[in-house]
Parts: sequence; C-alpha cells; structure tokens
Amino acid sequence: MKYHGRIVIYIATAVIVILLISSGHVRNSLYGLPGLREGFFWVQGAAIAPFVFSAKIFNNYVNLVGTKKDNAALKKKLAETTTQKMALSEIKNENDRLRRLLDLKLAWPDVQLMGAEIIAQDISLIYKTAILDKGFRDGFYVDMPIIQPQGLVGRVISVSASTSQVLLITDVNSAVPAIVENRRIRGIIKGLENGKLSFDYVRSDEEIKPGDRIITSGLLEIFPKGLLIGTVRSIKRPEHKMFAEIIVEPFVRFDKAEEVFGVGRILEKMH
Repeated sequence: MKYHGRIVIYIATAVIVILLISSGHVRNSLYGLPGLREGFFWVQGAAIAPFVFSAKIFNNYVNLVGTKKDNAALKKKLAETTTQKMALSEIKNENDRLRRLLDLKLAWPDVQLMGAEIIAQDISLIYKTAILDKGFRDGFYVDMPIIQPQGLVGRVISVSASTSQVLLITDVNSAVPAIVENRRIRGIIKGLENGKLSFDYVRSDEEIKPGDRIITSGLLEIFPKGLLIGTVRSIKRPEHKMFAEIIVEPFVRFDKAEEVFGVGRILEKMH
C-alpha cells in the first residue's frame, strides 16, 4: 500500500510540474528541487516504460516480418534465376549438338544420313551396345554404320520394326579397318574392356606417334572411308614382337551420346 501510495504521489507531482512547465511557471525553480526532480525522473520512466517496451517489440516484429519477406523474395528470385540458367544451358547444349549434326550433313553431302536417338545403352564389361529408336521401317539395316559428328559410333547388328541394336566400336567383338590419317599406316581397330581402343596389326618399325588421328580406311565396304575414330594415346614396341601395342582414345563419348546418324546410302564420291 505504501508503494502504491508513493507512486500516486509521484504521478500527481509529475502532473502538477508538467502543467506548471507547460504554462511557463516555476521553470527555473524546478532545477532547484532535487527531490522533486528525482521523483519526476522515476515517474516519467515508469510511465513511458511500457510504451518503449511495446514499441521495441513492434519494431522488432515489423523488422522480422520484413526480413522474412525479403528472404522469401530473394529465395524465389534465386530459384527462378537458377532454373533459367539451367534451361539456357540445356538450350545451348541442344543448339551445339544440332549445329554439329548439321555440320556433319554438310561435310558428307554424298551420304544419306538418317537421324536417330539412343534410348538405351549396355556398356558393361561384357557387352557394349546401344539401342536406337529407329528400325527397318525407317530404313535401318544390319551392318549399317552409325556415326556422330565426333566420329564413328559402331554398326547395327540387329533390327526390329522400330528399334535397332548397335555394336559400339569399344566392344571387344568389334573390328574396324582403319588407317593413320597423315601417315597412311593400316591396321584394325578393336575394342578394349576399359572403353579404349587398340590399333592392331601395325608393325613395330612403323613411324606412328601419340596424337596421330585414326580414321576408317573404307576396306570391307562397311564403313565409309575417312570417318574419325580416335587419337593415338600410347605406343609400346616390345622386343622380339612383330606388331606394336597401340592404345587409341575414341573421339566419341559413348556415355554421353544421344543423337546419332545411320549411314543409309553411300555414293561413289566420298570425302
């Protein structure tokens, strides 16, 4: 009760002082009354404390709500930007692939090229084959060469009405007559289990170097002459052996291949 009474006295005193100050009286004498001044200080602090506390809470709440809204807007903008970037990247990749396919058609005007897509692959250690979405209804046939702008992919080994199975050149059962592009050294390209190629039946004394490009030779009349196959990566010339051990890196990335061409018609004039 004493505490509440003291508060009432302080409030009453503060009200009187404020009225006197606002009316222009006792302005100077207020500074000469320490007790009254002290009471006024505490009453003022107690009176405005709830409002200050409420104002802080309100400001913090407003700021928090605003920050959350800003964060949500930024996250949405970031998601939109990321999605747009991914879409643009995919469009660019698609345009690059189509441009390479167009360049291939322009480079081989005397060859009928029929487009197809790889819909499945088996690149296990046993078999390396691919399934295309085109079959004999589309003009695909057994032993049809399959190529990409980067180079030779393989040949068709079986067909159905709407699909074809392709034996990739990296399969151990594959054999492609080939030649060193700038040295005219002949050999046979065979697949290896590690996804690389070997260039077999090349004499150890032949002048062949890493970096040389290997292309199809056109023998056996299955693959057109001049198709890119790969680049020589390493050469070993074992003593007392007739043939060198040559490893070739294929130009085609078979794990990323999507669109391909079947070579449907080969004319006499080839480039």
